[in-house]
Amino acid sequence: MLALVALAAVTVATPASAAGTRPLFQVPFPCGETWKMATYDGHGSYKIDFTHSSGNSLGRSILASAGGTVSFSGWGDSGGWWVMIDHGGGWQTQYLHMQYAPAVKQGQSVAIGQRIGYVGSTGYSTGPHLHYVQYADGARTEAYFNGVRSGMTTDASADRWITSANCGSAPRSTETVSDFSGDGYADVLGVDSVGDLYYYPNNNKSLSTRTKIGHNWGTFKHVMADDWSGDGHADVLGVDSVGDLYYYPNNNNSLSTRTKIGHGWSTFKHVMAADWSGDEQADVLAVDANGYLWYYAHNGAGLSAPVQIGHGWSTFKHVTAADWSGDGQADVLAVDANGYLWYYPHNGAGLSAPVKIGNGWGTFKHVFASDFSGDGQADVLGVDAGGYLWYYPHWGTGFGTPVKLGHNWGTFPFVM
Repeated sequence: MLALVALAAVTVATPASAAGTRPLFQVPFPCGETWKMATYDGHGSYKIDFTHSSGNSLGRSILASAGGTVSFSGWGDSGGWWVMIDHGGGWQTQYLHMQYAPAVKQGQSVAIGQRIGYVGSTGYSTGPHLHYVQYADGARTEAYFNGVRSGMTTDASADRWITSANCGSAPRSTETVSDFSGDGYADVLGVDSVGDLYYYPNNNKSLSTRTKIGHNWGTFKHVMADDWSGDGHADVLGVDSVGDLYYYPNNNNSLSTRTKIGHGWSTFKHVMAADWSGDEQADVLAVDANGYLWYYAHNGAGLSAPVQIGHGWSTFKHVTAADWSGDGQADVLAVDANGYLWYYPHNGAGLSAPVKIGNGWGTFKHVFASDFSGDGQADVLGVDAGGYLWYYPHWGTGFGTPVKLGHNWGTFPFVM
């Protein structure tokens, strides 16, 4: 039994129009995932509690079952953080007990397959799950998924398993920093203490077994990963010991023969690859020895003449670039000498006034931004003084609860 009581405090507004044609609702989870549908005595007709087949539901993405407009997004004592979507024609869907405040706002249009939150256990709940209901003209009705009846009709309905076909029409994240696999979710790459380069696949916001994709990287001054080629898969760029900048193409999750795309980079304090221009090919941003921040546009074969977009960056401990705002163009995030984390919005021609989004980052060995959650907005990952790798989900104007992804990263000279 997951829910403790009937959700009397959660009310549903009755749509003005009579129920029209039923939308082709999909299971509210990513394509290919398998979930158990369950209920219990006293739960109420047509209500479904979803739990993941692995037994680990907490933090998994909740997707819109169909396109529509968010009619409610917020907190209810019994339902915790929850969302209601109006799909038109009298049809609505309801999603309860989210882990954090929803990722969508009231009045916002959403597409089928768009992430609206994460599975949690807020409100009256005894364990992580998604409480889900479909409504017709304000009344609960049997849920259909992909045009097929769910069979969840009464409190006596037996548990059933279902695999999601919610492959959605929502666009995949175009943020490709560190997305080596090209699946829309940033992976992690790292150079270990002996100079071997490893790829750690993102597996539902955790890391799978690593694969070695290179060696002799220990003498490089800078190493970064983003989509230089424009094929949706992050490539690797690196500045070697003599200051030459090389591009290593991603070739089916391995690296092909490198191409030299620049020289004279040995004195730069920070070098990063990110799509500043918004053309879905990585550009290069860099802080020089005098603290000037420069933008080098990707021009097809190499880099165009640099454009200065900032100064006074010489004292920053970490500088990273990725699309924090979700507008398709990279912003800049940086940790200053006092350990404050700042977000510098890309404003078209340069950077707007910074916004402080964190503190206590001064002791981190590595800090970098990438879209680990796959929602189109950069998150932040960091290796702390103890060598633990942490994922800080982008949430609203700041961060959700950090998640530990790994340990023994303290000796890595490069993590991205």
